[in-house]
Amino acid sequence: MNLFQIALRNLNRRKSKMLFMLLGLVLGSATVVAIYSTVATMQKEISRQLADLGANIVITANSGELSFQYGGIAIPELVFDAATLTVADLDALKNIPASRALLVVAPKLIGTVSAAEHNLVIAGTDLPAEFAVKPWLRFHEEHGDPAAENQENSEQEQDEVMEMAYERLNLERVTDVLKLEPNQVVFGSAIAALLELKAEDTIELDGKEFTVLAILKATGMAEDNQVFMNLAEAQLLLDRPEELTVIEIAADFKLTGEEVLLSQLREALPDATVSSVRQAVMGRDELLSSLSRFGTFAGGLILLTGILIAVLTMSAAVRERTREIGIFRAIGFRGFHIFTIIVTEGLLVSSIGGVIGYHSGLLAAHLAGPMLTGATLNSSWQFSIFLVSVTATAVVGGLAGFYPALKAAQLDPAEALRFI
Repeated sequence: MNLFQIALRNLNRRKSKMLFMLLGLVLGSATVVAIYSTVATMQKEISRQLADLGANIVITANSGELSFQYGGIAIPELVFDAATLTVADLDALKNIPASRALLVVAPKLIGTVSAAEHNLVIAGTDLPAEFAVKPWLRFHEEHGDPAAENQENSEQEQDEVMEMAYERLNLERVTDVLKLEPNQVVFGSAIAALLELKAEDTIELDGKEFTVLAILKATGMAEDNQVFMNLAEAQLLLDRPEELTVIEIAADFKLTGEEVLLSQLREALPDATVSSVRQAVMGRDELLSSLSRFGTFAGGLILLTGILIAVLTMSAAVRERTREIGIFRAIGFRGFHIFTIIVTEGLLVSSIGGVIGYHSGLLAAHLAGPMLTGATLNSSWQFSIFLVSVTATAVVGGLAGFYPALKAAQLDPAEALRFI
């Protein structure tokens, strides 16, 4: 029987103590892996959003807001002095010094209309520009029925949505094919499914008849619940001539500095709010960094607790095995052999703990994602992280068993033999 087999037999005889040590190491490893996986996945998603973002500047009208509180209860804000954006503001954008950095300008008027006993949200826009600043927008192939396609290809659709959501800005998508006639509309997938519409159907919006040019593919975003039409037609239908609700811009910050461009836009439109989507996303990234530091600290404390549990468990096991160590020494085992057996036991338990802890951490990250971010986080299995996790936990277990093993190896044979 070799030293490894002796270590296995010792673990088998002391299942309860070894399970207690294993639990401490699994909790520590799983916590660190879960926090790392959650934060790393969220940061990766943010990086992809920054790299593939279409509209990176949003302009909205200024408005005064007054909040109310009664007994600590917040009442919805009162909006007053609400300004409006107009078509004339688009000319002001063309006249700023850094106008060449404005790759695509997509003005939009949003309102509600009634149709088939439903209130629908319509978005009057320039459809080619809308598709340019939102690369994830797609028509259903052959203008098919979105409800049927979603039912048949739900899993494939989900994968497509993820791919579409991160497609890069493509100015070549601005083609005449996307231009709408005055009596044509494009329906989001959710609204089309609700009204059971498909391409070439007709529908009345506030008493005016429109033809459905196409149905958009599901994106999981606001576009699924909107009806798109020409800006001029929406202004006429809503009786809001020349008005705009929002202006979305795809800008190239390489041609001019981001702050310089934002400053010029704010100067050109003093009654509007100019927001940088990139800055908002980066603010979220800073929050994630703070969460990462806190999570690393908390995970370190839990891992330290696991180390202490391992040290105490191994020390107690060595004290209980004085008689066994005496027998080993009596039959010719040297101190090095005793040391190797105990360290091997620690390495075996901690390696198993590392494997279980890594997979438990991935599962915890997957389950905690919806609660932390409101979306499912796809934390994929990575061999490099798995190897680091198992190696680190094995090293921790080996170090935890080092001191008890050293004490056992230094035990006086004569003293140990007294217990035989």
